[in-house]
Amino acid sequence: MGNKLKAISKISVALALLGAAVPAVEAAPTAMAAKKATKKAKKSTKKVVKKSTKKAKKAKKTTKKKATKKVVKKTAAKKPAKKSVKKTTKKSVKKVTKKPVAKKSVKKAVKKAAAKRAAAKKAAAKKAAAKKAAAKRAAAKKATAKKAAAKKAATDKAAADKAAADKAAADKAAADKAAADKAAADKAAADKAAADKAAADKAAADKAAADKAAADKAAASSNSESATVDSSSSSETTNPTVDTPFAGKAVHTIYTGTTTYLYTTKDLTTIATTPLQVDTSVIAYPDGITTALTGKNAGYPAMPVTYKGQNLYLKVTSNSLTSNGLWPDGYYYALTDTTFYGVVKPTDPSVKLDAPFLNGSTWYYYFDGGVTIYSYQNNVWTSNTFLNAQ
Repeated sequence: MGNKLKAISKISVALALLGAAVPAVEAAPTAMAAKKATKKAKKSTKKVVKKSTKKAKKAKKTTKKKATKKVVKKTAAKKPAKKSVKKTTKKSVKKVTKKPVAKKSVKKAVKKAAAKRAAAKKAAAKKAAAKKAAAKRAAAKKATAKKAAAKKAATDKAAADKAAADKAAADKAAADKAAADKAAADKAAADKAAADKAAADKAAADKAAADKAAADKAAASSNSESATVDSSSSSETTNPTVDTPFAGKAVHTIYTGTTTYLYTTKDLTTIATTPLQVDTSVIAYPDGITTALTGKNAGYPAMPVTYKGQNLYLKVTSNSLTSNGLWPDGYYYALTDTTFYGVVKPTDPSVKLDAPFLNGSTWYYYFDGGVTIYSYQNNVWTSNTFLNAQ
């Protein structure tokens, strides 16, 4: 009977072990979960073994008591039945004793459960390792992509900064050039205005001086005529003088004064239709100068000139060509140490000065049709030309 109870106890323990271990293995998704499941299974197994042992002991006691009572009762009632009871008990004990053969299968089940747990643990570990490796690869890929994006952004920014810098430099250069051109044009215009004013002032001064000289000459002539006896009536003219004002020496000049009238007669009474314009070519005949005797211009000298193919007369203030704004070829003069005027270029070999040109010097060159203003800096002349409006 004791052997029977022991066998029952062992079988129940094995069954409890199998029942607790298998679900734990199946439910272990990770190494941690497998560990927890194993711990739980061990605890549960211990509990079941304890309970089974307790039950087995109790059952043993109860069976012993019952068996003793039955044996006593039957012995008392029928002694011959002793043999059959013994036989039955022996048979059942034999049957129970034969069952401990299940010990091998219990061991096998325990071993199988352990192998299953180990396999689950190994699979969980492998899965965790694969997951970790995949995460590592993904992180590396992400880092590489981030680095490449950062590099591209830096390259794009550098290119954009360079383009902006190049544009700014080009804009500045264009602005500087425009400013320099404007400054040069303004200076040239100012220089021309100054030259025109200087020429006008000089012409006005020369005219005033000539007017005074003409007035003085007219007064002296008047006094002389009143004191002289007129003998022209008693004298006989046999060889009259032919008036040829354009037969004398012809001088090519550039007129640098202000626009003025020309006359068709030497008395300066009839105005020609063609006015004399500034910065134009004029042929002058200084030897043919006469004085107007009648009209509002009486007393003024009349200089014969050829202008645009016509023989005309110019009202002048003296016999001097330059004083009347008629500058002959090759003429030049210095107004100051840095300001020069002439009808010859500053680079012409005929130009001879007492001292070399100074930086900042300006030369006004007049020609038929306009004026060119030259500026001197470090042995280099630069120029701007202004043409007459036709």
